[in-house]
Amino acid sequence: MDLRRLRAFLVLAEEGNFHRAAERLFLSQPALSQRIRALEQELGVELLRRRPFRLTPAGEALLREAREVLLAWDRAKEAVRRAALRGLRFGVPENLLPDLMPLLDHLRRGLGEAVEVLEMHTPEQVQALKEGRLDYGLAGLKVGDPAIAREPLLEVPIVVVLPEGHPLAARERVPLGALKEESFLLLPRETLPPLHEAFMEVFRRAGFTPRVVREVARFPQAVSLVAAGLGVHLTLAPYRVFPHPGAVLRPLEGAALQVALIYRKNPPPPRLEEVRELLRALAL
Repeated sequence: MDLRRLRAFLVLAEEGNFHRAAERLFLSQPALSQRIRALEQELGVELLRRRPFRLTPAGEALLREAREVLLAWDRAKEAVRRAALRGLRFGVPENLLPDLMPLLDHLRRGLGEAVEVLEMHTPEQVQALKEGRLDYGLAGLKVGDPAIAREPLLEVPIVVVLPEGHPLAARERVPLGALKEESFLLLPRETLPPLHEAFMEVFRRAGFTPRVVREVARFPQAVSLVAAGLGVHLTLAPYRVFPHPGAVLRPLEGAALQVALIYRKNPPPPRLEEVRELLRALAL
């Protein structure tokens, strides 16, 4: 169906007069009459009576539907325009932003278009991808959803926060086994279950269960408690950019979080092959 004809019919039905409708549409009256006749021929029904002007039952039915059709078309055009302006949307965990921003900047330059960064943890990214609110995610945790593709990119070290005077603070890297007897301040499971599980897996590989003396959800609070000598804390490498008076951050030996590119399998996101190549070139 020609939407110009449908819009002309809607304006004519609203005005109830060929002269006024033609002026509103910036058409001549003969051109407007031609569009209405063409629409009637396409549908095979009479839509209106000319003298006196009134809609037929078929015209009344079309009027109800025409408003919905044209409104949907206007919404579709606006969505397409917004998509063209905004560029690609990437979800990135807040605690990984410092390490991943160079990757995203490289991607923006390589693609020659805007890259919008939205702070989201991995579970939020998965949901947003499935709902079409994201094009890609950079996930630091496991993804088990069959609708989401996952391609490993790089590893971000897991670090331990130690008091400044701790015997291991002078080491460049700390073996987790050396912390077996320590008191731990850990992230609560309910704060971010996948990250909590990732840390627990690190302990399982080291062969011991940590002695947790307190659960701490916020990094600044954890640092102050470590500096006060209440225990040690595991976190991610990007937190090294935060101030941490009285404490030091040291990478754990052989402990890292794998960051992966994630995206919805069907339909695939825009410019997938280019995004893959650019990210892998910098990450490897």
